[in-house]
Amino acid sequence: MFEKGSYIFHLRCGICRVDDISALAGSTSQDLYYVLQPLYGDSKNSIVRVPVANAASLRKAMSKAEVEEALKLFPSFKKDLYITDSKARKVAYETALVGGDIVQMAPLLAGAKQRKLRDGHLNSMDGQFVSKAEPIIYGVIATGLGLPYEEVGDYIEKRFG
Repeated sequence: MFEKGSYIFHLRCGICRVDDISALAGSTSQDLYYVLQPLYGDSKNSIVRVPVANAASLRKAMSKAEVEEALKLFPSFKKDLYITDSKARKVAYETALVGGDIVQMAPLLAGAKQRKLRDGHLNSMDGQFVSKAEPIIYGVIATGLGLPYEEVGDYIEKRFG
């Protein structure tokens, strides 16, 4: 069980803070829910409730050591990482997002950003992936390494670019 005030990883929202553990207001059920505040991305200003009894979408946020180990597995972003086959790219995007694995997402995100630099734009599928994956990856790194979220892009660029 996660504690109030702790930081956790939600597969869909990325890094969240546990604001409360309580029953739903007005409900006769005594089932408890994690009341989560997503910290980054499109879900940032929302509240997410996850049943304590069914919290498979949640896991402990990565520690500094875990983030550093994950970063060792990131590829060099100097090589072309964009998957040109749209069907294969779509499967890769979906698989990476469902698994919530930043090591799997990072080269896909880098590839999409490389395409944007090369072509000046992203197609809809690439744009949707970037808007979902970037807050997840950057949030995990920011939380694990204690960096401000806004500095993670530069940190990654200096380390892998």
